[in-house]
Amino acid sequence: MMDARLKAFFRTAERAVQFQLRFQQRDGSLIWDQCVRDAYHKQPYSWGISGHLTEAHRLISWIRDNALQPDGSLLDYGGDVYKLAWLFQGCHRIGRFDVSYPVMQWLISHQKPCGGFPHFAADDRLRALSTAWAGISALYFGNLDVAERAAAWCLKLLDQPEEGRFYFQTDTEGHLLTEAADPAAQHIDMAKTGQAYGEIGLPWMLMGRLRQATGDPKWSGYGDEFFHLQRSCAQDNFASVGSGSSSLAACIHFMTTGDSRARTGALSFGEFLLATHHPEGGWRGDNEPDTPLIYIDHAAEYSVWLEEIVGLLGSID
Repeated sequence: MMDARLKAFFRTAERAVQFQLRFQQRDGSLIWDQCVRDAYHKQPYSWGISGHLTEAHRLISWIRDNALQPDGSLLDYGGDVYKLAWLFQGCHRIGRFDVSYPVMQWLISHQKPCGGFPHFAADDRLRALSTAWAGISALYFGNLDVAERAAAWCLKLLDQPEEGRFYFQTDTEGHLLTEAADPAAQHIDMAKTGQAYGEIGLPWMLMGRLRQATGDPKWSGYGDEFFHLQRSCAQDNFASVGSGSSSLAACIHFMTTGDSRARTGALSFGEFLLATHHPEGGWRGDNEPDTPLIYIDHAAEYSVWLEEIVGLLGSID
């Protein structure tokens, strides 16, 4: 029987989905503002995993007919690898191969020889967020080679030159970008709150997914290293707007290793979402703009993490 905490997570996820559905248009699109035309990529996953398949299929059909380009990219998305990986997973999970197949071909075409992916197709640097999410997407597609090459790139990030910092970008050849060499190099400051924890969480998740896909325990060993990095961050490491992917990574890690600390981390994120959920149905971080886009985007993403936490931890508990 599902415990009370997981039931609360489930109810909150459903409220977040209902909030999003208010913005779906009659033609199936999610263009509630003509100035915001690149914010529907998470909804197929969110609506599909929550059982709102009719709405998800209507949206995907609109995407196919109005936004999908001949090369598999999306109109108005500017070559955003991370966002298209979201869209791929949501479509593929519910069998919308008319969209997922061309999108995956576009994604694969942007993997560099070193294994990494740029955030945007035209970028001159590669990033953990996009690389790991594209690698996980490749596993859904059955392309183990792309996923393992992405993982190999992520593993290079474990060799950090500075204590207390996690740099998460490389050049296109796979060389780590640090502030010493490039003032624009981005990093997580492990002593500060509110960091981009997904840059650790998504590589950690990729390791867990590879353990599931291959059965090779080495991937859990690599996952342990990313889990250690996550725990080394500030006290909000599992209770921040950027902690969502880390919560699913934690669920997978708990499922594959039995490490109860990972379960605790995932539950901490769920409790954070319950505490910060706005009555309207969405979320907004303290330093984020007070605009519909923020609430809708977070409602889509966080409903996914909550549904995944409930499903995975509920199956074990």
